[in-house]
Amino acid sequence: MPDYKFCVSLKISHPKMEPENISKELNLTPHISHKIGEPRITPNGRRLKGTHESMFWTFDFCNGERLDAEDILFEEFIASRNSELTKHKGFFDSLIKSGGTVEYFIGWFSADSINMNIYLDPPVLKSTADLGISIVLCAYPSAHET
Repeated sequence: MPDYKFCVSLKISHPKMEPENISKELNLTPHISHKIGEPRITPNGRRLKGTHESMFWTFDFCNGERLDAEDILFEEFIASRNSELTKHKGFFDSLIKSGGTVEYFIGWFSADSINMNIYLDPPVLKSTADLGISIVLCAYPSAHET
């Protein structure tokens, strides 16, 4: 069996759009969002220099948890999300054409090994590409998962 855990967020940014428009269109409440011109603040509340130059919106599909590949394979999870998001393809297309980005941000955590692999077959890759969703993979190899 695969020996990894993962979490996936849908992240959207745009140079002009308001986060509320994305929430309304997708019928999802973001876990994190900020508007253009808002002060930059770290997750622990420390103020940074400057303001946000674009809107940022993110929804955590895993509610802050790590999913275990023994329960659901990453590729099955992505295929399922793609299926759910297909009804928003037109919205994603217009968002991207007007300068925005849509991505799956993936945290990928090893469990007891640094040998981790996933297999994204052509239909999953195609459905992700058809939605205009980029895949950003951040791997955290560790011999000791906590």
